[in-house]
Amino acid sequence: MNRNFLIPLSRLFPLLAVAGCAVAYGAPSSQEVIQLRDVRDACLMRNAITLDDRRSNPAAIAASVVAACQPENAALISAIAGPDGFRQSEIARQIQQDSQQAATQYVLSHRAARSVKG
Repeated sequence: MNRNFLIPLSRLFPLLAVAGCAVAYGAPSSQEVIQLRDVRDACLMRNAITLDDRRSNPAAIAASVVAACQPENAALISAIAGPDGFRQSEIARQIQQDSQQAATQYVLSHRAARSVKG
């Protein structure tokens, strides 16, 4: 995996903290949440490359990328919230914000890599 696309651990800690609470309510383990996050991030990365027209505002492209990865985000939200939906709206807000930031970074990283190649 290209190291430019790795998500900083500092962005993962709030998710793990919430996931730790969710485990008490019968949600998947932190490792399962990390796997779902990795699947979501792979979706964001793929779609950032596919959807970027290299002209539009990166945040606008990122919004389309996040929309394309809605099923992956929904799975991540459900896993963290657990079967009883504990704090689901707060978790959804955080996941959406995290996805937008990550997708924007993927668009910018992809553009930078393309400019270096020529």
